[in-house]
Amino acid sequence: MAEVLSQEERLLDRYLQTRTIEDRNRAAEAFLRYAALIARRFSGKGVEYEELCQVASLALLKALERFDPSRGARFLTFAVPTMAGEVKNFFRDRARLIRLPRSGAALLREIEETRAILEQELLRSPTLEEIAARAELPLESVVETMALAGTRAVASLDAELAVDEEGSALADLLGRDEPGFDDFETREAVRAAIAALDESEQRCVRLRFYENKNQRETARLMGVSQMTISRMERRILQKLRKTMEEA
Repeated sequence: MAEVLSQEERLLDRYLQTRTIEDRNRAAEAFLRYAALIARRFSGKGVEYEELCQVASLALLKALERFDPSRGARFLTFAVPTMAGEVKNFFRDRARLIRLPRSGAALLREIEETRAILEQELLRSPTLEEIAARAELPLESVVETMALAGTRAVASLDAELAVDEEGSALADLLGRDEPGFDDFETREAVRAAIAALDESEQRCVRLRFYENKNQRETARLMGVSQMTISRMERRILQKLRKTMEEA
């Protein structure tokens, strides 16, 4: 039976085949609700939700461009940690930015805006020389400022996702809140942890917890003793716990 893909997965699959800006933006729009989830998780720590949503949304675009389906991972298993990592880096970089002199902070903002624009135009990280040329700044000033701040670029919510006729902006694509997403990241972490189990352990998990078989039925279907299933379950739980703690 052919696998039934969700709307998100269909748009992602189309982008992976075409790699066009238009299809990337459509896929980004479908997955932006997960960026909103990440932003909600980290909000209330001195930064507005909208600003965090902007950071997570830009990270989503990067995840779409860097995702390699040949590695066997699901897109969300790759994208969620990417977005969360970018938001955490934003908090770190913001703390450094606060310590910059006022003139340095203004220069850094100009460099960040230029870098974000170039990333969208070039579909890659611009070089320091390209940033300096576009901002009409000495290369030395760009290098010193970015080294001092240790920062990554954050674009405006009004910045266009790409240079196209529609001129779509991030603010136009922000997803609405939907119920059921509060535990999404945990579910994805569990899914990734289960994928790391060996074949027999995955089968045991499927029979016991997805098909609701008892230990005796599971043992019969797997051709082992009930004691073996009991020991396997303990081993599986230990592995899952360790993987989740390290995530």
